[in-house]
Amino acid sequence: MFTFMDAARVKHARSTNPPSEVDRLSSLPDYLILQVFLNLPTKDVVKTSVLSTRWTTLWKDVPGLDLDTEDYNIHETFVSFVDNFLERNRGLSIHRFKLTYDSSYAEEPGLVNRWVDTSARLKVEHLDLSDVVCDQDLMMNPTVYTCSSLVSLRLVGMSLPSPERVSLPFLKDIVLVVVEYTNRWALEKLISQCPVLENVSIDRIYGDGMPILRVRSQSLLSFLHYWDTNDDYEEDSIVEIDAPMLKYLRISDGGTTSFIIKNQPSLVEADIETVFNLTNERRLQVANEIQKRDMVLDFLVGISKVKDLTIASSTLKSNIEKLIPCMGLKKGYSHLSYGLHRRYSKGDHPSSALSYPLRQGHNMILQE
Repeated sequence: MFTFMDAARVKHARSTNPPSEVDRLSSLPDYLILQVFLNLPTKDVVKTSVLSTRWTTLWKDVPGLDLDTEDYNIHETFVSFVDNFLERNRGLSIHRFKLTYDSSYAEEPGLVNRWVDTSARLKVEHLDLSDVVCDQDLMMNPTVYTCSSLVSLRLVGMSLPSPERVSLPFLKDIVLVVVEYTNRWALEKLISQCPVLENVSIDRIYGDGMPILRVRSQSLLSFLHYWDTNDDYEEDSIVEIDAPMLKYLRISDGGTTSFIIKNQPSLVEADIETVFNLTNERRLQVANEIQKRDMVLDFLVGISKVKDLTIASSTLKSNIEKLIPCMGLKKGYSHLSYGLHRRYSKGDHPSSALSYPLRQGHNMILQE
């Protein structure tokens, strides 16, 4: 967060406008104006220079960058702007470095990794990098694993190398979108070695190099796992969650075969939408799926102490509703809802799944 201490880097400037022309915003202290600028895209911050002569160069003191390559007709201008920002902040520290780039340019991977290395040396707190191509051609700079100032990390459309060493004592938030992993243990090691990690969100793609994901954390509060696919993959994929402090779990997944829940005494809310990679051709009744039936039951029992539970209609339609009565649900449930999403056919109303909690006196909300 931009603080009063950061204000020391800002040279005080008095408005050259007559008092009658100075509005309330212009009269704010520089450090407050910079706090406002810090929450705007850089292109909009630059535009403020025409609003007041006092602000002509003030935008250059903002300790953050939020830039999109698509806002520039000339790629070289984009590159020059990023370089100039990092050069202006040499010897200082930066709050945010957010960049949306195009890796199809031949020099881009080297540029981005150079920028990441520089921002790490400038003690960046929030790093957010997105590749508009999303083809995972760019290998993330391993420096990101030892950026000790980092508080949040968001990566989109790139490859993540296996960490030799992780030193992220302040990292609280990780968001990874369509990322490919060069080592199947890369993400597990990253998560397990962040001592204050609170939130993890993963939006996966098929073939991301991670058949087994173990989420092991003593500090994790929120875990979101997305895999948007309707295809039937024969390869097994496993997600194992061992996070005793976890309070919120969101799963929206069409490809993962097995979810294993361990040690969840603190879970407050769960939102589940998965068919455990079961399509019409691979139903729970099939003889060789007995082991999977046990896994599904163990998963449901593992979240049965949660206070607020939402199970999507797609999950019910995969014949999991037959296992609901075996969960041993407690009357302590404050909210139990079965989501009937737009894709759900009205003719497939899961009455058999609803009857059990209704008989037990649970509160029920049907979501259209």
